[in-house]
Amino acid sequence: MRVVFDTNVVVSACFWRGPPFDCLAAWATGRVRAAISPPLLTEYEETFEELLPDYGDRLHVDWVALLRASAEMVFPVERATGATPDPFDELVLECALAAQADAIVSGDKKHLLPLGAYRGIPILPPVEFRRRMV
Repeated sequence: MRVVFDTNVVVSACFWRGPPFDCLAAWATGRVRAAISPPLLTEYEETFEELLPDYGDRLHVDWVALLRASAEMVFPVERATGATPDPFDELVLECALAAQADAIVSGDKKHLLPLGAYRGIPILPPVEFRRRMV
């Protein structure tokens, strides 16, 4: 199964345990394949760096660096302009299209999760994705 992780899932997994961490652990242990794109990776990096001063004293895992080193890099050609009100969410959708992903994992209750799916790619909250991995 090939998945695209939304930024909120990746960064949450960096600083806390729970469903987002379990989703990234499923990738790290080879149970799923993760896809990233250069723009999405940049968003991961910027968000992680933005939160690091506030949470850097916590024991954390740099999932961003691990994804940069080992996830499948794709290069979106097709745009998802207007699919959501947030252009950063479009980066996730575009990556998923380019990767021909089987799922998008997101905690975004405002924009992505309400879509349910994008062009046939299910958008799942981390708890549901984890349930499917068991």
